[in-house]
Amino acid sequence: MKKLLPILLTLLLVPGISLAQQSGSYASSSAGTSQLRPAPDAVLRNGIKDLQSFLKSDQAKNQEALIGLIRARIAPQFDIYALARWSGGYWYGQMNPEQRKAFTIKLAKSFFSSLADIVGGYAGNMPEVRFMPPRRIDQNEVDVTARVFPANNYPIDVRFSFHRTPRGWLIFDVSTNGVSAVNYYRKMFNARARQGGLGALY
Repeated sequence: MKKLLPILLTLLLVPGISLAQQSGSYASSSAGTSQLRPAPDAVLRNGIKDLQSFLKSDQAKNQEALIGLIRARIAPQFDIYALARWSGGYWYGQMNPEQRKAFTIKLAKSFFSSLADIVGGYAGNMPEVRFMPPRRIDQNEVDVTARVFPANNYPIDVRFSFHRTPRGWLIFDVSTNGVSAVNYYRKMFNARARQGGLGALY
């Protein structure tokens, strides 16, 4: 996950992103409604703008303000419940509702604390990043791939997996050159549960 999170933050912080396809809106799947919700690439672009504005402000070195921004503006773009359910896998299915709640809270704290640490210590040159056209998996799932061009290194493909929810398009997984955050956490949780039992996960 340490390899995934810095790249995720690179995408959110880089100022020179070019979209290969202009953002739009996808119609809600609810029958009889014409409400439009932001498209997945627009969701990412909004997150980028929020972090850019923060890093240019006087609050950029204020850790509490940074954590507040992530909680208020970045975390809502993720479906942490789906991430918990799929990364927990078999073990999630063995939990009761209270255990699932505790597990999800613990996962969210770990994920977004790492995010805050990386943003707070961000330094160096920002690589070029290009967004590929969104790829629709089905009516309710879309992948948005960003190609990162680090200095003096090979391009890195980062895929953001979105699904449609009542709150709009939310990220449920991030993959870096085929390495999935969900799969990473699932392997980690499997190892913990085998050693310490179900209670080790929450």
